[in-house]
Amino acid sequence: MTIPSPPAGRHLNIPAGRAPARVPFPLRRQVWLAAALLFCPWLATLVLCGPLIRQHPLAILTLLPGLTVAIHLQRQLVTNIGANHRFGETDRPFPTLGAATWITLLRAAAIVALAGFLPLAIQPVQAMTPGLAWTPGLIYLFISLADLADGFVARRQHRETELGKRLDIETDAAGLLVALLLAVSLNRLPALSLLVGLAYYVFLFGIWWRRQRHLPLIALLSRPYSRIIAGFQMGLVAIALLPLFHPTCTAIAAWLVMTPLLVGFVRDWLVVSCRIDIDSHQQTALDHRAGLMLTRYLPLALRLCILAGGIFAVAAGNYFSPVPHFWRGALSLCCLLSGLGCVGRSAALLLTLMLGCELAPFGTEFPALVLFSAAATLMLTGTGPLSLWSPEERILYRRNRIESAVGSELA
Repeated sequence: MTIPSPPAGRHLNIPAGRAPARVPFPLRRQVWLAAALLFCPWLATLVLCGPLIRQHPLAILTLLPGLTVAIHLQRQLVTNIGANHRFGETDRPFPTLGAATWITLLRAAAIVALAGFLPLAIQPVQAMTPGLAWTPGLIYLFISLADLADGFVARRQHRETELGKRLDIETDAAGLLVALLLAVSLNRLPALSLLVGLAYYVFLFGIWWRRQRHLPLIALLSRPYSRIIAGFQMGLVAIALLPLFHPTCTAIAAWLVMTPLLVGFVRDWLVVSCRIDIDSHQQTALDHRAGLMLTRYLPLALRLCILAGGIFAVAAGNYFSPVPHFWRGALSLCCLLSGLGCVGRSAALLLTLMLGCELAPFGTEFPALVLFSAAATLMLTGTGPLSLWSPEERILYRRNRIESAVGSELA
């Protein structure tokens, strides 16, 4: 999935696109089609929730997030329609939105549809049937996976536009906030998780506030790790929306992912507002010290912890409760791969899914939670030095270097 979402500052100092004096008719017509695409899911929600609203009139307030998202994203499209061109080619606008932008708009419509589950989520008695309970998670998985498709299609068609990039950023941010609001309403994530979704908008407000007062600002350089951690946040929310995982495990994972994200927002704000000393690469002294600990020492300690957990699972597997041989073997294999640093991030991801899944036989005893926490943290930090094989690092950082190069065109 695209790693951001709400990215910490990769879009700073982007002037709002201005609509040209005359918008080509095909493009103007597509803007109206986009409006229909965005507002139809909200209107459908209003009709379907009519009986519920008549019984509980205040439930109409839960329809406001979806309406707000539709208005906000349509406004972004109209305001920035003049940016429907390649980076730096302002004199050569495209006459249509293009397939990649339409994929982004389809994601935006799915976010409005996702917000339509809020009236059901806040009811004292769970209003969603078992089958319907899976729908929010599947919708957000589609939104996250489609985030890969729009960038891929844009690159293949050589139609990477400023408009598409801005819509992608705003869609990611709105989608994460709506999904977090829904997950919190369903009691699958702690309420403080909403800080992650709100931080993006607080950050933008701070930029606006300083510009209004003509205070100094620094255009923030992209940090690949911040986008990687934001991608894990999107994945976590998608998993939390599926009725398949222990709330205890999703809460632990939420704190593990939320902490570096919020720290990153604070760090970026100090850089942007010129409140901290930085070098030519926008690195601070704390960045170097924290980077050394997070990329070298902590991964080694986590790998040793996971190896010990795997040995414990084999030697005293009955502690968890009677664990079938298949589950014990799968757990041990993932612990071994993570401990040796052989496709370590992937093995750690599988380990967290096994330990957090309610269908697995491990439960939520203390040893299982410790192993879950170590695996989830290793998934975020990577396996570090002395790893046997880490193909995920090349994939993650190569993708982010490509997106950073494109994003730098916007700065």
